[in-house]
Amino acid sequence: MTESPVLCDIRDEIAWVTLNRPEQLNALSVGLIRALASALDTIAANLACRAVVLTGAGKAFCAGGDLKEFLAMLEAGEPDRLEAFVREISGLFARLEALDIPVIAAVNGTTVAGGLELVLCCDVVLAAEGAKIGDGHLRYGVLPGGGAAARLPRKIPINKAAELFLTGAMKPASWWAEAGLVSTVLPADQLLPEAGRLASAMAGYSPLALRDVKRMLRKMPDLSLDDGLSHELEVFAVHARREDLVEGLRAFSGKRKPVYHGR
Repeated sequence: MTESPVLCDIRDEIAWVTLNRPEQLNALSVGLIRALASALDTIAANLACRAVVLTGAGKAFCAGGDLKEFLAMLEAGEPDRLEAFVREISGLFARLEALDIPVIAAVNGTTVAGGLELVLCCDVVLAAEGAKIGDGHLRYGVLPGGGAAARLPRKIPINKAAELFLTGAMKPASWWAEAGLVSTVLPADQLLPEAGRLASAMAGYSPLALRDVKRMLRKMPDLSLDDGLSHELEVFAVHARREDLVEGLRAFSGKRKPVYHGR
């Protein structure tokens, strides 16, 4: 039996999701996108899952869209099919971004075009020292369709984003850390252990508080300062009436580890 192009292993409250087409540098084929959608369905349905670690098998994180599949659709006279598939990718990435639990990208190697777009939907980005990351769409006459043009200028300065889009340059992980997208650059053998450590720490927090912080962070850039402050207080007013807040404060007072139930 052929192994799935996406592996999803949920253990100890963490979903370990691995893009699994190493010989194709984990390119985003139709099969991989459908398998990733299935993995997200599994994660969303598992209430015990509190965090996600996303990585790639082999030497790449993700080399972007499967351009051979793209070409086959166009040569078959099916641009509508290609457009529909890119819309499917965009919608799936938005689903990943909207998950109510933290998503950590463990960027293990080459990450370009659609791979970068996938990383942009994650909450925390760790990268191996040897990883190279870039946009690269224009190198093959392709345009972004998975969200890079919308998300990258919100994550790094727009002049740096313009350089990446217009030159197609691949940059080392250290460049991305300086630009602000990558949180930490690590030796390759420390990448997944550190991702697991972060995920475990996050999994120990109140799931309601994690969800609300994620939602606020997504919403705040579109609000004025005054509206953002008001929204923050509105969310706090709801949280002040939850058992999780009481449990957290009692744990602090009793010098013990809190046990949250998401209420």
